[in-house]
Amino acid sequence: MAETLPEWLSYTPEDQLEKPVDTKITGKIPQWLTGNLYRNGSGLFKVGETTVDHLFDGLGVLHKFTVKDGKVQYQSKLLDSKTLAACLKANRLVVSQFATAAYPDPCKSIFARFFSYFTHENTDNTAVNIVPHGDMLLAMTEISSINIIDPDTITKKGEIPLGQYVAVHLATAHPHTDFDGTMYNLATTFNRKQAYSIVKIPPQEKEGDNPFERASLVTTIPSRWKVNISYNHSFGMSENYFVVLEQTLVANLLKLTVSSIRGASFEGCMDNYPNEKSLIHLTRRSDGEMVTTRYTADSFFCFHFINCYEENGHVVIDLCGYDRGEIVRDLYLASIKHIGSNKWINSKVRRYVLPLDVEKAESGKNLVTLADTSATAVKQPDGSVYCTPDYITGDASKPVFMELPRINYAYNTKKYRYVYGTDFLIEKAKLTKLDLKTKTCVHWEAEDLDQPGEPIFIARPDGTEEDDGIILSPVLPTKPGRNAFLLVLDGKTFKELARAETPSGVRMPITFHGSFIP
Repeated sequence: MAETLPEWLSYTPEDQLEKPVDTKITGKIPQWLTGNLYRNGSGLFKVGETTVDHLFDGLGVLHKFTVKDGKVQYQSKLLDSKTLAACLKANRLVVSQFATAAYPDPCKSIFARFFSYFTHENTDNTAVNIVPHGDMLLAMTEISSINIIDPDTITKKGEIPLGQYVAVHLATAHPHTDFDGTMYNLATTFNRKQAYSIVKIPPQEKEGDNPFERASLVTTIPSRWKVNISYNHSFGMSENYFVVLEQTLVANLLKLTVSSIRGASFEGCMDNYPNEKSLIHLTRRSDGEMVTTRYTADSFFCFHFINCYEENGHVVIDLCGYDRGEIVRDLYLASIKHIGSNKWINSKVRRYVLPLDVEKAESGKNLVTLADTSATAVKQPDGSVYCTPDYITGDASKPVFMELPRINYAYNTKKYRYVYGTDFLIEKAKLTKLDLKTKTCVHWEAEDLDQPGEPIFIARPDGTEEDDGIILSPVLPTKPGRNAFLLVLDGKTFKELARAETPSGVRMPITFHGSFIP
């Protein structure tokens, strides 16, 4: 029997909007705000009598909010991947996802079905993020394949097989773009000696150019384990360094080798080692050389880095961290589908501070000399540096809970002041603006179990201050009878300026990440 899912997880192919629909505007959207907000996320969780197991595993749905002259139009479409086509044809899930193992396509021959147990039929369901690079709009997830999306129709118009250009198996959905237009991403290779790589994708040289064909590896970092590769969802970048977190939640290569025979998903091949240390690797952007200092921290898990910057001989690393790696398993649909009764706990904003000049430093002494931070970095007898985080508020018992963090990206790799995030999948969900200087927060609180998504900051064209701009966040209702809407907040005051409500009967599924293109 097919599992019964709540309304907010019940998007179907019939819910696609082939043409944009007008929204109802309450309040006033600034006239200067003109452009398209693209969003991406899991949307189709059930195909025929099969239901995916995990929030990350829904087949992708792309969203487009067109903002112009104080009005908003909305459109959504299933990402027309090969995975989607195969599943719809078979009327069941036939391609495995992150945490859902699929059975072979029943339409295949007996030989093909038997053979599929010994080979991975890789997904191209790029349902995590959608980002621009040059004139390309890219749908991405944690695989090496990238789908190129038509910005007008939000349909697929091409593919980028990153693994054919550079020797990698996986890549994150959270690349960084430098101020010269160069894109960098963290990739994973199932080879412990070259486990983690930074991929460099140059800017486009002309319209229609594919710069991925000129991709190169800036650096490679080995895994500390013989058969384990750390799971990474994002990475950090400062002015002179790449920051790679080697987490204690890992993919076991031996389990992956026989996963098809075992009928196991990628998540089913993961192990967690909470008693081991997390490692923070620094590599120089200039030449790819690793900093030889071994930076350690008590085990924690991170989906999203916030920002990294350098100050007075330190690298400051801000991220959203969980106390336990098992948090990935808290996102199975069985756990989250009843908002308010689930046990989901959002991550805490943490700041780690890594001193760079430690060779001649005294052991047993805190080497962090920056003012106004409680982060520590103590040199150990073996030469490593043990780091403890600052929870920003000054009181570790009262941290800031936040996920899907965003900043004014003009301050990426620079010292900055503000971060925006959401406290979601809980009963009293809210958006938060955190002031890192005053260590205070302001909130926008959702109504009636509504779930606000990732808050994207758009700077005012003539703005001179970091928070002078607009916040856009899609708000998803989880109770019947309410409509989804795009929320518009003032970046400075965090007060609601407007909302663009979708018409009754329009179903908007959950979104993870997105980009605003003026």
